[in-house]
Amino acid sequence: MIHRSMTQSGFSAIELLITLFIASAFLATGYQLYSVVIKSGVTSRTRSIASNLAYSDLRQYSAEATNPCTVVTPTPLPTIPANSGLTNAAVTVTFSCPYGATSPTSKIQVTVTYGTGGEVDHALLVSN
Repeated sequence: MIHRSMTQSGFSAIELLITLFIASAFLATGYQLYSVVIKSGVTSRTRSIASNLAYSDLRQYSAEATNPCTVVTPTPLPTIPANSGLTNAAVTVTFSCPYGATSPTSKIQVTVTYGTGGEVDHALLVSN
């Protein structure tokens, strides 16, 4: 009499379910990571646009600083370009005399606000 041992070929249903569960956990984790990376990239891009606009305005208005320091109203008033990609954006430019009105040093500060709470500040001390 010949005795044969039973061997199993293929996967059982339990092994297949466990493999599918582990694969779905990896896919879900990968999707969450992808979402965070995309959101971070959009946030960085928006902040970069706002920073570039603030810096551009800072350089533009630095010529308006006077000696001795006086607080001036920027002309022309700053605006955000319509094609900037920023939502709910506004820009303010302020001139101040951090060391007193007789000092030759003026401070120019540009603030760009955008979106829901985003803000970029750039400041420059100008001595004439």
